[in-house]
Amino acid sequence: MIQQIALVTGASSGIGRATAQLLAENGYYVFAGARRMDRLEQIRSDNIEPFELDVTDSKAIQSMVDHVILSRGRIDVLVNNAGFGQLGTIECVSMEAAHRQFEVNVFGYAGFMQAVLPHMRTRQSGRIVNITSVMGMISTPGFGWYAASKHAVEALTDAMRGEVMEFGIDVVLIAPGLIKTEFVPKQLKLLQTVEHPPAYHQILKGLHNLLVDEPVSPGPAIIAKAVLDAVTKSNPPIRHALPLDSKMSVVARWLLGARLFARAVRYRMKLNY
Repeated sequence: MIQQIALVTGASSGIGRATAQLLAENGYYVFAGARRMDRLEQIRSDNIEPFELDVTDSKAIQSMVDHVILSRGRIDVLVNNAGFGQLGTIECVSMEAAHRQFEVNVFGYAGFMQAVLPHMRTRQSGRIVNITSVMGMISTPGFGWYAASKHAVEALTDAMRGEVMEFGIDVVLIAPGLIKTEFVPKQLKLLQTVEHPPAYHQILKGLHNLLVDEPVSPGPAIIAKAVLDAVTKSNPPIRHALPLDSKMSVVARWLLGARLFARAVRYRMKLNY
């Protein structure tokens, strides 16, 4: 059998790292891209090849895709995972920071999709897996800019699925909820760089209340397994929301409607007004 080739972004930690390692353990040759080469070198193996990558650099994206095709002759799987979370209220997050959120979380994904699609379309085969967030389907106070970027990825993914299915290309969306990785600590550290007036201090406390369960949340292996299923099943599901509490949140938003769901979120955040 011809070895399948996968390209995984954001592979230096968390979900991306777990995904790269699981794919490699299951016979894939994985090109693992991220900015932190020192972290990537820790997972280098016979089936994992690190590649320094900044997803906001269109030349770097094309360079990685060209390298994969030139060295291995094919790309069977793209896992778009690189991203970060800019927390803070809509009013207080600077427009510069908001643009950065979209450059990484949206245009980074789009850049890779545009780079691999001509190759996959010519071969009439391929799988693209976009890692988003449960926030792509719901939004809560303090998560506005992050949720907006994930909403955008949802829209791009759904549109592209219909555009490329006739070329033998499957597009899957996986929406994690709270997963125990470096992601939440980084979000909270970045939040400290955003200046908020006293009027928003209760919202900021509420953000911490939403994230308090992160230490007991499942690890990234649950998402890596979902990615493996998405790229190996003959008829992959269109989307996953994981873990169970994420699925419940999406269902609750649909059942309760916008007004009641907003009240439920505020109750969870312990906002008393």
